[in-house]
Amino acid sequence: MATFGTSNKYINYSVNSQELSYDINSNTSVVRVWIDVWRTNTGYTTNGTGTVYARINGGVYSTGISTGQKITSTPIRLGTWDVTISHDADGSKAISVTGWISHSQFSSSEQGYTHTLTTIPRVSGVRCDGGTFGSALTIYFDRKSDNFTHHLYYSLNGGPETGIGADYSTSATWTPPLSLLNSVTGADSTAIMFRAYTFNGGTNIGSSTCTCTVKIPTNIVPTFTSITATPVNPFGSLYLQGKSSIKLTINGASGVYGSTIKTYSISGRDYSYSGDKNTYTTGVVDKSGDITFTATITDSRGRTASKTVKVTVTAYTLPTLTFETYRCDSSGTKDIIKGTYIYVKPTFTYCVITGNAIKTKSIKINNTSKSTAFNSGQGYVFSGYALNTTHEVEVSITDNVGNTVTVIHDIDIGKVILNIPPHKNGVGWGRYCDKEGEFQIEYDLNIFGKILKNGEELPVFTKNGNYSVPPAPIEKKDIYFKYSTEEQFTGEYWIDGKKIYQKSYNLGTINAFKKIENIANFDRNIRYEFSMRANDKISGMNGNSSTDLFVTTGGDVYINTNGNTRYDVVLTLWYTKN
Repeated sequence: MATFGTSNKYINYSVNSQELSYDINSNTSVVRVWIDVWRTNTGYTTNGTGTVYARINGGVYSTGISTGQKITSTPIRLGTWDVTISHDADGSKAISVTGWISHSQFSSSEQGYTHTLTTIPRVSGVRCDGGTFGSALTIYFDRKSDNFTHHLYYSLNGGPETGIGADYSTSATWTPPLSLLNSVTGADSTAIMFRAYTFNGGTNIGSSTCTCTVKIPTNIVPTFTSITATPVNPFGSLYLQGKSSIKLTINGASGVYGSTIKTYSISGRDYSYSGDKNTYTTGVVDKSGDITFTATITDSRGRTASKTVKVTVTAYTLPTLTFETYRCDSSGTKDIIKGTYIYVKPTFTYCVITGNAIKTKSIKINNTSKSTAFNSGQGYVFSGYALNTTHEVEVSITDNVGNTVTVIHDIDIGKVILNIPPHKNGVGWGRYCDKEGEFQIEYDLNIFGKILKNGEELPVFTKNGNYSVPPAPIEKKDIYFKYSTEEQFTGEYWIDGKKIYQKSYNLGTINAFKKIENIANFDRNIRYEFSMRANDKISGMNGNSSTDLFVTTGGDVYINTNGNTRYDVVLTLWYTKN
């Protein structure tokens, strides 16, 4: 209610409103609005004709004023209206209520107020905290009236809504069936949407929804029956070291509730595989002992399952073979001078495992079979082998695994003091000469004089410690020019097995510090020598000379005269390379 004045200062009017009722099903209420008028002083009466107006929630209503409606100090009712008001979807509503009077004796402006109506109970809220497939979930309803009940539906992955039940009051219990997992094949959880329809009696007021996460149980995993191991290239039934491989197979793998197998994995010791095939074959197994292989399958949900299998690899080594052989007489006594028999004594072993033995044996001389049945550690004598030629002795054994070991030795030509072969085009000292046009020497050669070629002396290579170098030049400095200024292999080796090279430099006149060269891949300075006019020479081993000339080698070669002038300088280096 609100009171307002008019154009007559002694006349007031009031605008009044009352909510008479509301209807939950229609979401409406009935509001009554009326307008009263009166005089503020006593003893006076106002009469006449006119119209009273009311604007209710935007709608304008009116009624006429007759002369019989006399206005005194006692209020009279000019008009009353009952209006049905539709509420908002949430049940709330506020309306504007105004009124005004047009009278033959006075008038008013439109005046009023806002009337907030009762909020009509509407759709219940719905909530679920999530859970696990195969286990009960509780869905809660926040109902606005004790008279409300609810019908509940669910939807999975945006699919159609499926009914769960009806006539729930404040909560419902529902167990998501595992069969729904056939629609959840690519993750280990999913979202389920619940829709609750709110009913007041038999009338559906409306619905609300919520979404919660429902997980797949941890025991829902892919399955497979076994992992089996099969030998590839076995020895009998054995997995044999150095011979066999292992084929591993994952059997009977399948997804569950619609999932598919994405990855097969197999691992054990140094071997591993991961891919889309259910089989894996190792390389040849190079170690013996037990190997436990673990097979794991992974499905489209990322779930895994594993099983193991153990394989025992039997240790295996190749056969071993050595033999002693030499020229001998008919009794087997060693005679390298005139023996025309050959003595052969094999010694062999094989790996003692189930099923293994020496399967075949062979002694060949000059590629002719001499024996296939002989014992380890026993000597055998074979006849008819000329003194003036070499002979090849070959012994081989093969075990049941199939591995063969072959060893070959050469029997040398017989030794004689002097041999002139029938063709008389060659000579042998201490051996038979077996090639035409050669002077062959079996004895050690010890030379006390010079070696000349066409009357010109040649350098002789002599042993010096653990390496060989040319001797120091004597008397004639130009002997150096017999060595090449190009790098050349000396034919000798350093103690670490590397070749020894030499190179000479004709440097002419030197009177200062000077770099000569960088030797590519330089390793070690073995020896160096200088020669110059007046036969002045300085030699060094693995270091610098201590007087006028020196060399440092780290790949870079330098010399220095310490300020003195030297003439006709020749430098020779012996060195190894990386």
